[in-house]
Amino acid sequence: MEILRRLFKPRKHPRFYPCNNAFLVVAPYTSGGRKIQILDISEGGCAFIYDGTREELAESGFLSLMVDDTPHLDSVDFATASDSPLPVTQNNSGWLRRRGVQFKWLGILSRERLKEFIKQISIGCAS
Repeated sequence: MEILRRLFKPRKHPRFYPCNNAFLVVAPYTSGGRKIQILDISEGGCAFIYDGTREELAESGFLSLMVDDTPHLDSVDFATASDSPLPVTQNNSGWLRRRGVQFKWLGILSRERLKEFIKQISIGCAS
């Protein structure tokens, strides 16, 4: 089924795998500035794994993209594209979820900063 989707409805923006020092911070969900590792990213959105419930993250409104501890793009408005539970191993006691988000409207300067961020952190093309 995935093959058919790719043939007839290709992605608008290619996704890239980021290096290990690419993070996002979701506000206000991650009070205290907890960084979350980015799984993949494109000009249209990104995916990440978080510890918590769907409702907790649904209250959030903005995310910030950063490399190491340096913010690169602040207050990016997003909408959830997908949110699914992940199998939890015996060592984890919480809820792990994979969320895909779509970036909402970005101005010209923000779009250029996003392109720079993707170029800086990319290690390979995901699709």
